[in-house]
Amino acid sequence: MIRVLLMIVIAGFVLSVGTLAAAVAVGGPEVLARSTWGLASSDWGGHEWRWRHHHRWGDEHADRGPQSSRVLAWSGADALNVGFPADIRYVQADGPATVTVSGPPAAVDHVVVTGERVQFDGFTQHWWPHKLSVVVRAPNISRFDLSGANALTIEDYKQDKLALDISGAAEVHATGEANTVELELSGAGDVDLGGLKTKSADVKISGAGGATIAPTEAANLEISGMGNVRLLTHPPKLESAISGAGRIRQPGGVTAAAPTTPPTPPPAPARKT
Repeated sequence: MIRVLLMIVIAGFVLSVGTLAAAVAVGGPEVLARSTWGLASSDWGGHEWRWRHHHRWGDEHADRGPQSSRVLAWSGADALNVGFPADIRYVQADGPATVTVSGPPAAVDHVVVTGERVQFDGFTQHWWPHKLSVVVRAPNISRFDLSGANALTIEDYKQDKLALDISGAAEVHATGEANTVELELSGAGDVDLGGLKTKSADVKISGAGGATIAPTEAANLEISGMGNVRLLTHPPKLESAISGAGRIRQPGGVTAAAPTTPPTPPPAPARKT
């Protein structure tokens, strides 16, 4: 019985190798181009074939080849959304608004600007796994939507308001000045606004994300889950609502592990007549 099973296994292996060899012989390199398998040597006519397997999705150690840059005109929108993995830098500046994209030509050549969104065209958007570099120079972007594992750096910001909608594991670092800050953070992202001068901050966190802020007058903080807010200041007006294991930290080690706003007292019982 064992001998019969062994012969079946060997016969199946030989048949599989033969089928694969026949497919390669008929289809040639085109077969490999459509799959996640490739030849280690480009000499198709050689007698020795050495196979290698490459990951189509997210192989961070792959050789990306030569780099290139493109400068695109910004649409003039007051919001920014990047629809592919990227290290993003926003510089508030007067003059012509531009988007500079850097990375492998195979990806850079397919970047387009549509309204407030910087994205790939339909050819590339579903498969490019690596981060590109995106530098946006514009005078009036005040709202940023960030998702995934993207990273955003905001430099020399000076506007009345800064609004951030962050999800996933994205990271944000901002410096400059804004009268008010609005932050919605979901997931496990990290937002550092410690270098941004602001009067008031409205922060909502769900998940395990973290935020650092420095408002001088007022802060309204809502945390759901394991999120945390680090306050670098002691604003005179501080309101908070925490559900879960969230924390609020202030200078001096002050930690708010429960809502600081008192609950509404229940109505008094009616008097019997």
